[in-house]
Order: sequence, then structure tokens, then C-alpha cells
Amino acid sequence: MNISLNEFKKTILDSLLDLLWRQWTAIGVSGYGNAEESKVVDPEALLLLTLTVARYDARLFDEVLDWLEINGDYLNVQRLQNLVKQFDFQAKAELSAVAELLGQRSSVALKWKKLATKYSQDRESSLFYMKDGRPMPSLNDCDEIFHRHGLLRSLVKNRGLSQPFPKEGMPTLLLRLRALLGVNLRCEILCLLGSVDEIHPSLIAKLIGQNPRSTQNALAEMVRSGVVQVRTSAREKIYSLSMGTLDALLRPNGFTPWRSSVPLFRALEILWLGVSDPKRQALDPLMLASEWRRMAEEIRVLLGDAGMGQPLRESNSFAGEKYYDVFQDDIRKVLERL
Repeated sequence: MNISLNEFKKTILDSLLDLLWRQWTAIGVSGYGNAEESKVVDPEALLLLTLTVARYDARLFDEVLDWLEINGDYLNVQRLQNLVKQFDFQAKAELSAVAELLGQRSSVALKWKKLATKYSQDRESSLFYMKDGRPMPSLNDCDEIFHRHGLLRSLVKNRGLSQPFPKEGMPTLLLRLRALLGVNLRCEILCLLGSVDEIHPSLIAKLIGQNPRSTQNALAEMVRSGVVQVRTSAREKIYSLSMGTLDALLRPNGFTPWRSSVPLFRALEILWLGVSDPKRQALDPLMLASEWRRMAEEIRVLLGDAGMGQPLRESNSFAGEKYYDVFQDDIRKVLERL
């Protein structure tokens, strides 16, 4: 066996936290990153993964809250709800608690208020955990907003160190488009169109996590601008960007470095919640191999949709507990590509 379950968990958590810090730092969070982020950051997908994984890094969680107070106006709250519903992201109570906090503190309170009452959890639990999985000790100065959503944490005290998102650079392209055009799905469409030669509208909707009909209607209107063009193939419409029109903004160095973060980040959330589940701690290698087979089937399609190809080998090619090591090897290769 390559490594223990605890070592495997630590490898995954370290990689995910590094990814999250790198992306948030690139769009204005006060923090650090081990490597410069070059891809466009998808703030809704990033927030949903962060609310799950950053429960193991309280500093990151609170720096994101700080950033949201300054830049929350440029997040698409309706899209956040769509992604939770369509992809089943799990940080529901956390999302509503954050929405309530922003609804009371930020200049964009109104857009968050409906989301603030949408989710909660019946049983109270610690919001933060230590990296070994133990909950953070309960504190006397419990934050009332998070407590209302069943989450126990100390009083939120933002440090005010985050900055407005940078006006240059590819990581903030989607946010900059929203600042220019408004917070709407056309901004995600432009980013995705800039990353490909051409694409079918149903795939656009799937990859950006938006309603297919709304996406189709927006594309039809965007064609009238001359910036987006359409051709018909086998009675289907295929969309692309007009050559040169927005290249300076979307493609300054070739195709837009857009990654389909929605399916990727949902796959990473499934992975983390799976390996960190306390119920798996006592399982033997054979039973764990069986658990990894089920998880691999769940995330394989998501990784493919995210443009990762087929990084997970077919589990039925490996008998018994042999798949335990195969799955670990495959996941490590996925993490190296983040």
C-alpha cells in the first residue's frame, strides 16, 4: 500500500488549500500563494469549494469574508443558487450564513438577503476543524449569525486587508467583464467562447452552470452585436467569437485561459468529503478500495467535463484492494495538474 488514509487526506487537503489560496490571492485576498495563478478565476465555483475546504483553514475562510465585503457586488448570487441546485455543492448552511453576514455589513446587502434565509442545518456543529479532523474547541463569544445557521465559531472580526480585485491580469477577467457589462451570464459566455474555437450552446450552459434556455437566448442576442458568430451544422447551431473583435481583452496571448471550474471544483469537493469522512477511518484496505471505486465513478464524468480528460483508470481493471493504490496514484496526478 502506498500511503495510509491519513497521509492521503493530508496530501489532498494541502493541495486544495494551496489551490484556494492561490486563486483568492490572485483576485485580491490578502494572503500568499506558492505559485502565480494564470487562469481566469470563477468566483462562484471558488466560493462554494472554499466554504467546504476552508473549514480546515480559519484564516483563509475569514480573509474570503473580508474580500467579499469589498467585492461582493461582483458575485452572481442567482448563479450561486443555480450551482448549489444543479451540482449539489454541499456548503449550503455556510453559504446562507455568509449571505446573512454580507446582508448586514456590505454595501450590496439587498442581493444577499434572500439567500441568507435559504439554507440552514438542524444539528449544531463546529464551523472550523483542525487539520487532523478534530473540531475546533467551542468558544464563549460565538458569532450569532453563524449560530443561527447551526455553525459554531468565534465572532467574525475582519481585518480589512483585502483589496478591490486587480484591474489587470487574466485571473480577474470574469470580474472585470462584470464590472464593464454587469453581473450576468454573458460574462461567463464570453470567457468560455474565448477559450475554444467554437462550441455548442448546451455545452456552454453545462460548463458555466447556467440555465440552457437563458444561455441560448443570450447567445442569440449576442450574435446581433457582431462579437459572437454562429454557424449551423446538422441543424444545430455552433457559436464562436468573431476573429479579432475582443482579442485584446479575451485573448491577449492566445486562447482565454479559462478552466471549467464548476465541474472540477464539485469533483474536488466530493473527493475531499469522501476521504475526510470519519466513517472510513476504521475500514480495511479492501473496503476502502470499494469506497474509492464508488467515488471514482462519481467524479470521473465531472473531471472529463472540466477538461481533465480521463485521469482515473477504470476500477474494474484492478481486482480487490489493488484499486486502493491505483486510485491514490490517479488522484495525486490530478492534484498535480491544479
